Amino acid sequence: MNALHHYDDCFVVGRVEKGKQLGRKIGFPTANLNTLGNLTVDNGVYGVYVYYKSQKFLGLMNVGNRPTFNDGDHQTLEVHILDFDECIYDETLIIEIMFYIRSEKRFDQLQGLINQLQADAFYARKQFYYLK
Repeated sequence: MNALHHYDDCFVVGRVEKGKQLGRKIGFPTANLNTLGNLTVDNGVYGVYVYYKSQKFLGLMNVGNRPTFNDGDHQTLEVHILDFDECIYDETLIIEIMFYIRSEKRFDQLQGLINQLQADAFYARKQFYYLK
């Protein structure tokens, strides 16, 4: 995994909507965002800062069509906030995209996805440490 880009001033604003809660079931709850504008980044996984109620959190964002879950071809945007466990449905989040982690991919086994998400979180934490 390599951080391929640094995104200067790339922000996304969205309202958290209730999803299928599949991430929660595998230990990676996500905030499913209904964005308030057009998203101009490619599908993939990103390291992001999440701004919520005047606080800044570290997170991972997936942009894509969730191929492991066969959700169709529509683009989704979901954010996993690291070290965070609050109910934030209907809240507005501001997402600052900091770096690209990897392309979106399909996993044949759910455990493969879980392992990849754990590796993504570990990698992102290292990258955020270097951004300080």
